[in-house]
Amino acid sequence: MLIKLHYNKTSINKIKYILKTLVYIPVGLNSPELEILLSKCQKILDEKKELIIVKCLGQTGYTCSKNIFSQKNICAICKNLTDKGISKLSGKFTVLTTPKILNENNLKNKFFSKGNIKKLYYKKFDIGASIYSSYIGLSRDHELDGYLSQNSLNNLLKTSKTIYDFFEKYLNKNKVKKIILYNGRHNQYRPLLRVAQKRKIETEIMEYSGDGKNENGVRSFFNNLPTDINYLYKLIIENWKNSKKKNNCDYYFRYKRQGKIVHDKKSYIYKQNPLELPKNWKKEDINIVFFTSSQDEYAALGGEYDNTIYKDQTDAIIKISNFVKKYKKKNKKIVLWVRCHPNLENVFWKYNKSINFLHEPEKNINIIEPNSTISSYMLMRECNKVITYNSLTGIEAVYWKKPSIVLGRRVYEKLDCVYTPKNHIHNTQLILKEQLKPKKLIGSLKFASFWVEGGYKIKYLKGNLKIGYKFKNSPIRISYFEKIIYLFEKFKQYCVYNYLISYKLFGKK
Repeated sequence: MLIKLHYNKTSINKIKYILKTLVYIPVGLNSPELEILLSKCQKILDEKKELIIVKCLGQTGYTCSKNIFSQKNICAICKNLTDKGISKLSGKFTVLTTPKILNENNLKNKFFSKGNIKKLYYKKFDIGASIYSSYIGLSRDHELDGYLSQNSLNNLLKTSKTIYDFFEKYLNKNKVKKIILYNGRHNQYRPLLRVAQKRKIETEIMEYSGDGKNENGVRSFFNNLPTDINYLYKLIIENWKNSKKKNNCDYYFRYKRQGKIVHDKKSYIYKQNPLELPKNWKKEDINIVFFTSSQDEYAALGGEYDNTIYKDQTDAIIKISNFVKKYKKKNKKIVLWVRCHPNLENVFWKYNKSINFLHEPEKNINIIEPNSTISSYMLMRECNKVITYNSLTGIEAVYWKKPSIVLGRRVYEKLDCVYTPKNHIHNTQLILKEQLKPKKLIGSLKFASFWVEGGYKIKYLKGNLKIGYKFKNSPIRISYFEKIIYLFEKFKQYCVYNYLISYKLFGKK
């Protein structure tokens, strides 16, 4: 029997349900997030366990990682997809919605900067990091230069506070054995994770990381963010102990080099000529390649990810460039090549464009722009050393037997396969050391094994990254008319609110 969907208009104080499992579905626009959570719900129902689903109310004021400018049409379409998905569930369950953002829940507007936003806490909840993550994930505006950034961040703050208060009050009055949610990083997810951790309720954080072909990409992380370095390291080591493939998992690296989809939503080398090197490349030089990363995911994590020897990736590139310019040695010269990540091609903000001004080939500093056809893997093959901040290229270089220097934070730093400088001087010493040997290959294999074998297949989920996903063999889609509206709203989101207004008219250049 399928219970009718209903909006909970009753005060939380009057809810008398004693429920076993709570599944939180705040976003309908993300696939396969929606399909994975629905599959978990159906599994719970098949096991005849009590289930409550909490979905997003939306309406005026709600702002999340999919809708940082609070566009009503995007919100409505998102809710519609969620409802369509929930309607496909079979069994008896209850649906609740998050509450309205009332006036008393509104926070006094704050001024946010890159320096203070991650320091903002609410009831010991890292609310600042969660709203920063949501904002930059869509806008790519790490420095908060956008004209609309302050308004967006304050709306994200109000939404996150409302969600936190709702779940805190609900879980204080209702017994829940287990909580299931997705990702946990953004402002719509993290409030529930932090409330659950505070109350020591078992929490399963779902993620997806497939290889583009099979359906074994579903992953479960318990009571921790999937990006937690120490927690993720334990999972990698545990997986390696139980691994069936061991050294046969190295196709992970070979596939990535071939441009196949592995551990990501797409390949970033399809525009590159696989044999192309820069015209001014000289093999006799000491060639150091710095592979940049897009900082969207890791810039907002805070905590251990902020414990680095440089302020950020840009700071690292500038200081290394200054060192290379001053370096003098007979018969040999150090040449720095900064290979900008292809994912940064359409990022117009100052922090990204400013890297181009460092390009001074006559002083041995070369900037390779994101849209360049120069091959990243040829650069890796021919260079003397690889430097990364927190890019996956750092662990790829290990597999391809290159000395890999990592300046940011990433879980593979704990696998004893990369060099992690203690400070800037130590980093320059590693750069200068001509006989710097690659570290042991096994660390890269442990990493690959986890991403090859660490996932699982979930019943009711079908499809893959290439063809799309289905729940119970049925795609969850919006109508043709809704699609037109959605595309128009996304155009406004990027080209008007984010680019034209924020950058061209008022943004810092």
